[in-house]
Amino acid sequence: SHEIVRRVSTTKAYVSFKGRLWKVPQAFRGERLAIRPSANDAQYGIFFAAHQVAIIDLASGECVGYVPEHPSVMSPG
Repeated sequence: SHEIVRRVSTTKAYVSFKGRLWKVPQAFRGERLAIRPSANDAQYGIFFAAHQVAIIDLASGECVGYVPEHPSVMSPG
């Protein structure tokens, strides 16, 4: 009820929120993401289903992503 849903552009990985564009991980291009308020008034979580993928920090003006944009390579061993 307190979430805002935004569709990520298929060409650029940004969502619009509070009058500006916020970068999100490339993996979510074309997807719908929910923006939910957090306990900190200056921060909002960005969610794909139940999984938080980034944080919007209004105080710093940055969007911090949790999900790496490139998969890691694990060596056998």
